[in-house]
Amino acid sequence: MILPVQAGANRIISLVPSQTELLFELGFGDQIVGVSDFCNFPPATGKIEKIGGLELSIEKLVALQPTLLVDANSMHKKYEPLFQQLGLNYANFSTTRLEHLPVVACELAKLLKDPGKGILFSEAWNSRLRKLDLKKPEKGLLVYFEIWDTPMQAAGQSSFIGELISRSGGINICKDQTDFPLVNSESVINANPDVIFVAYPLPNLKNIKNRAGWASLKAVKNNLVFSLDQDLFVRPGPRNLEALELLNEIFHQVQTP
Repeated sequence: MILPVQAGANRIISLVPSQTELLFELGFGDQIVGVSDFCNFPPATGKIEKIGGLELSIEKLVALQPTLLVDANSMHKKYEPLFQQLGLNYANFSTTRLEHLPVVACELAKLLKDPGKGILFSEAWNSRLRKLDLKKPEKGLLVYFEIWDTPMQAAGQSSFIGELISRSGGINICKDQTDFPLVNSESVINANPDVIFVAYPLPNLKNIKNRAGWASLKAVKNNLVFSLDQDLFVRPGPRNLEALELLNEIFHQVQTP
């Protein structure tokens, strides 16, 4: 059971970057005492104690005397029994669709005894989403969205990235209902995408273009292989609307034969 946190006494540890970004956006940044090793936005996170990545430093975490640990999509669910033994308040939120974020924001703000912050965020988020001028291209563009290369892993149709692709006017070639399935080169070649997006650190996009058989792909022949900010797309958080706008803008700039 998640216990409500007393107002004015919040000592929050965010276990994942997406929740760190949301907490700052809500106005709880000054109440965060610990963040994951992967948290890098906003820049203020650089001055906050790091408590580990997928593997947590329990000693550091306990020493910070948190009143609430915030997780997303069960990334640290395996620690929940230990958190309970230690008397630590652990809250895990599911954020897999754009519509989930304002709901999570309200739940989190309510838990931190300042529900007004959640309401303000929710109203602003929904208003911005409604006002987005997402003019879908006349012809749907076939999209391959890669999130890792060894092994090759893509954003599936059912993932929140898949939702961004669909909302902005693209057609995801990865129909797999797994959020981020492993894929093989042959399946991408057979689908022949119009546009390829790469959302992970890659020194040179030629690494993509030089793959065996990929020179024949429409995306490669037309030089429509784009490198995207990994954090903007892979984290289900408040910056996803920026990601949505960016995809839509690229789709409108793309001219297919």
